[in-house]
Amino acid sequence: MVVNATVDAAVFFLLLGAAVVGLTTADVGAQTGVVDDGRADAVATVLATSTATVNYSLAPGARAANQRGAAFERTDGPEFERTVHGSLAGHLSRVTLGTAAFDDRPVTHARDGLRNATRRALTAELSTVGLRIDAVWRPYPDASVESRVSVGERPPASAATDAATVSIPVGVEPLSPNETDDFETLSEAVAARTVEALAPAGRMRVALRDDAPVSTLAAYRYDRLGEELGVSVSESVEDADTTTANRRLAAALSPRVESDLRTQYDSSEDAAAAVSVAEVRIVVRTWATEGR
Repeated sequence: MVVNATVDAAVFFLLLGAAVVGLTTADVGAQTGVVDDGRADAVATVLATSTATVNYSLAPGARAANQRGAAFERTDGPEFERTVHGSLAGHLSRVTLGTAAFDDRPVTHARDGLRNATRRALTAELSTVGLRIDAVWRPYPDASVESRVSVGERPPASAATDAATVSIPVGVEPLSPNETDDFETLSEAVAARTVEALAPAGRMRVALRDDAPVSTLAAYRYDRLGEELGVSVSESVEDADTTTANRRLAAALSPRVESDLRTQYDSSEDAAAAVSVAEVRIVVRTWATEGR
């Protein structure tokens, strides 16, 4: 079943395609053995340019949500089946955002099937021998909410690794200079962007007005965000007023962000330099293995 692209995006499939804004390389790790020169770059290029069609189901996420009090009348059927086409990097970035967690507590499990399908698509395209891919989204270092999707084994501690990084925008604006002048202003900006990345107001508004299971998934996502942040947005969600819902969630998150940033950084400028809320970073590491 191929789902309408607007609805698919509304349920949190950020159609990012192959929007690569940065590609950097470096040799890292212990300097013993031979660095697998060039392979990391090649893999990063494959991620950015190769496309795949991914099939998965939302049903496992619906069943997990019902165990926590969601109101899915059905938790299986053709309406739960999804097909998404895009670049490998795009699949990685959308599943990374879709599986975000607060202190290792997933917001929802709706993207678990997509994560598994994306891993299968990657391993069908690339040999994972001597290869590790980590897709990471975090608003800033040691944030309480973040996500990581990994493919391949960790490199041996003794291996010399070649690395490349692909940066994918997540649909929120980077910080502007006037938002970095002080910790309070910076924290408000980071919190607002974090919420918008997790629940894009425009797409979620469309989702809430759709039929089940799309509307139920969207409402449950808001319920979980409110639960994690200690604020109710149920009235706004019932009215599909996602602007107000997101504003309330961001206001609840902002003090936590400010406390984190003040603890870690001496100035708001230093803190702003560490903020990465606007992108998913895909780090490719390769290393030489016996027989390669």
